[in-house]
Amino acid sequence: MEKLRVQDDLLLACSVRMHGLDKWEMVAAEFSKAIFHFRRCVLNISPIECQIKYQSLKKRFKNLYQMNFNEEDDDESALVKLMADILRETYKNVLREEFKLFDASIEKKLHNLYKLEAEERIVDEEEGDDTSNDKMDNIDQDFIGVLNVLRSHEYCCLFESRLSSQKSDSDFRYIKQIKQHMDLQIIQNKLEQGVYSNMKFVSFFRDLLLMFNNAIVYYPKDTLQYSTAIELRAIVKEMGKKLLFHRKIVIALLR
Repeated sequence: MEKLRVQDDLLLACSVRMHGLDKWEMVAAEFSKAIFHFRRCVLNISPIECQIKYQSLKKRFKNLYQMNFNEEDDDESALVKLMADILRETYKNVLREEFKLFDASIEKKLHNLYKLEAEERIVDEEEGDDTSNDKMDNIDQDFIGVLNVLRSHEYCCLFESRLSSQKSDSDFRYIKQIKQHMDLQIIQNKLEQGVYSNMKFVSFFRDLLLMFNNAIVYYPKDTLQYSTAIELRAIVKEMGKKLLFHRKIVIALLR
């Protein structure tokens, strides 16, 4: 209601400022046109109604801001300009507060969604089958070891595949923020297809870090997805350092 009241006052003050205090028919036409533009509502406001609204607005302003001015055209024109300027800033502030409330509401809904999808994924994981399969038998055990360590984490299932909030048809924010999606299923498929060879060990860790970095960028800090990504990313970095260091030693010894 406050937004509409301030909007009415602003549009009226601007209409009076545009056409002056002696052309109320033009003021009424301008005011009605402005109301239609903002609300798509047809209001045929009469010149008399505009004058009454203006006198009420002027009285409120005088009382609110303790204004003193003479009833002369020059002084009142200055008052109209001042009212329009103040109302414009007031209207901007009302809009800012409205957007803040809207953003807070959206953020709360997103947090609830993230919490719900995390709980659903954890339940599904507890009831689901083991992710191991025969295709992984011929893969370098270092790769397998890293995945096993990650999957032993209580909440690693959050990164097993796309979550509902990450799908293109449900959240365009994810598509805008995350340029390349990555999850454990994609990484495992790459392993099975031989994309990660012994010479591409770095690519394997790069994809793991990409997966967790995506979650850190996308999810708010107080979500389970974010905190788990922070924890697992640290594990990946530490394992990567050890395995890469070990491989460099082995390669050096074989030369």
